[in-house]
Amino acid sequence: MTDTTKNDKYNLKLIDSMQKEAPYDKVWNLAWHPNGEILATCANDKYIQIWSKDTNGKWGLVQSLEGHEKTVRRVAWSPCGRFLAGASFDASTSIWEKSKDELEFTHVSSLEGHTYEVKSVAWDSTGTLLATCSRDKSIWIWQMEDDNDFECLSINSGHGQDIKCVLWHPNEELLASSSYDDTIKFWKDIDGDWECINTLTGHESSIWDLAFNKDGDKLVSCGEDKLVLFWKFDKENEKWINIFKFKNENSRPIYSIDWSSLTNTIVTGSADDSIIFYEQESDDTPDKYKIILKKKNAHDSDVNCTKWNPKFKNILASCGDDGFIKIWELQDK
Repeated sequence: MTDTTKNDKYNLKLIDSMQKEAPYDKVWNLAWHPNGEILATCANDKYIQIWSKDTNGKWGLVQSLEGHEKTVRRVAWSPCGRFLAGASFDASTSIWEKSKDELEFTHVSSLEGHTYEVKSVAWDSTGTLLATCSRDKSIWIWQMEDDNDFECLSINSGHGQDIKCVLWHPNEELLASSSYDDTIKFWKDIDGDWECINTLTGHESSIWDLAFNKDGDKLVSCGEDKLVLFWKFDKENEKWINIFKFKNENSRPIYSIDWSSLTNTIVTGSADDSIIFYEQESDDTPDKYKIILKKKNAHDSDVNCTKWNPKFKNILASCGDDGFIKIWELQDK
């Protein structure tokens, strides 16, 4: 493996590497538990898998969650860490509950209604609202009840194509979505009805992933067009505007993006097998960004997901088409 760096400040260290039991089984997505010590993954094999460290600090498989009939595309933890949601190509979203004292999970609900594959799922910051999106071009917003049951509050059909991602604002009841129609939309509850309040254009093809910064006043997006776009909320005009763009740093589509709430560093995963890190150019130029490190051949095939650990600084996980889940540390040289 080789690194191509924009400066000599950082190094990416591989801490651990886990492979799916079925070799070469594509791992689509992963999510850190809020405590930073548990990892959930989903793959082509219809399973959701739970990973954690043993007494020797080695990561290993703890439990495989069965029930879906097709690929599970995305997983998401509730903010309290008690519940895990899995979005599947079987058109359903499964909800799992973690036992209080043990690392064991029980299936408690199945959300149905989409007519095609569910592509993404996300909890809001309170853990009471859940959003799902699908190839059927709709976004469903669900409310969790006291008995672990879910009520559908709204069905939104503003996108013209397959919806790839849904993401809640970190501090507000505001939902962002991205689509095969090359747009990003923002949704808000207006007098009891969820409405699209802003549509962003700028990408030239499908938008695969989104990430907010910690304060929620900036957003990054990545897509099939190899672009990374930076957006900022203009308070005066109450709309989101494009402030910065990276183009052609990747030779192939960019599938994943995440913004660290601990360090403000951004990470992407790409179909060119690389992981790239970005940070603010300087305090004097808060709306300009630079690449600080590119890890070539981070996986042996497409890097499908990259996620920062929410508790431990500079720790991240990645997964890919090669069937591996990797734990990394971004280090100062």
